Amino acid sequence: MAKRNCPGQDTQYWKHDALFEEPCVHCGKSLEFFKDDLRRLCSQCGKYNVNPKNDLACAAWCASAAECLAQMGRRTSDEEEKDE
Repeated sequence: MAKRNCPGQDTQYWKHDALFEEPCVHCGKSLEFFKDDLRRLCSQCGKYNVNPKNDLACAAWCASAAECLAQMGRRTSDEEEKDE
């Protein structure tokens, strides 16, 4: 059985605003972001831009948060507290 994707990351649930443009904070060139992008590299100036609309608030309540965030190279606050 195929693993079900998180509804927030599964593109079949995305709405029209899941793809948007923002200016590069360094040079002003228009950059295209998907709602789940963490950052984008500007092809004009070569610098990274953080996605201003990225929201991982679902990680606070989702049962799959640890696995999901691990795939993105992040950790839940519970995991961080265990290390302290």
